[in-house]
Amino acid sequence: MIFLISGSSHTGKTLLAQKLLEKYKYPYISIDHLKMGLIRSGKTELTPEDDDKLTDYLWPIVCEMIKTAIENKQNLIVEGCYIPFDFKKDFKKEYLPFIKDICLIFSENYIENNYDKIINKGRVIEKRLDYNYPKELMIEDNKKVLKGSLKYKNDYILIDKYYEVDVCMDTVLTSERLIFKRINKNDFKNISEMLKDPEVMYAWEKGFTSEEVERWIDKRLKGYEEFGYDYFLAIDKNTKKVVGQIGLLDEVVFGEHFTGLGYILKKEFWHKGYALEGANAMIEYAFSLLGKEKVIATIRPENEASLKVAKKLKMNLESEFIKVYKGKEMKHLVYSILK
Repeated sequence: MIFLISGSSHTGKTLLAQKLLEKYKYPYISIDHLKMGLIRSGKTELTPEDDDKLTDYLWPIVCEMIKTAIENKQNLIVEGCYIPFDFKKDFKKEYLPFIKDICLIFSENYIENNYDKIINKGRVIEKRLDYNYPKELMIEDNKKVLKGSLKYKNDYILIDKYYEVDVCMDTVLTSERLIFKRINKNDFKNISEMLKDPEVMYAWEKGFTSEEVERWIDKRLKGYEEFGYDYFLAIDKNTKKVVGQIGLLDEVVFGEHFTGLGYILKKEFWHKGYALEGANAMIEYAFSLLGKEKVIATIRPENEASLKVAKKLKMNLESEFIKVYKGKEMKHLVYSILK
């Protein structure tokens, strides 16, 4: 996974990159270090004052470094001011699931109330030289970054009353009530609560064993590595409770690969609209970010709840096929929706 950390000067990009490096052991690259290396080596006539020109000069280099890391299945944190707002246009759609952008932005209110603190904290990681950064210019810069982030629908963290930057590297996207994060081996207990419940797993006609739960988690990790997506853990924003697993899957129907919806919810969260909300978020994710043209849902005819969700999503019944699970033939209906 590639993490892009951007934002105006003094917002804490380098500090966040350092914390993430220490926590996740991912290497990180400072675009500022790359800039100064090129300037001090005489490989460019640009100076640190040439911000716009430096973005045009540095970003193509950084962009190709990111593509190389993705192709090599390597993790990387990239931090700096020279990431353009429209960076997504420089990547083919198959690269985007492996890129997570994090933009740090100060609100005008935060700058007004904490300007001296911001200036003093500017040296917490880098022993930067003193330079004049007026409050009015800081406010203007952060407004510009917020405007650009909103225009290009980039992820950002708006720092308003308190400086609270808690980034979960596994978070993929959010909806009105839910946070979707990548599943990892530490989620065994929550995944077990779902998969070991025969009522929850009625489509599989059995509850899973601990060994099957472990294999299930391994399959999710393999999906992230191969496609950039799979089942995600769905967490309620307010209660922080795990609602279930909702995501996109590589589905094979009649020998052809499709992007399919998938969701499994804990019983206590049934009939509360979470499946519909999560499915809507995944369809938007597939079309807007992944560049998919079609999303399907394979549903057993007796699964009335999922059939209702498909109809509410305005999916159309397309075909039916037989899926074989543990030697048993199971009829499935194929619903689809186009971009």
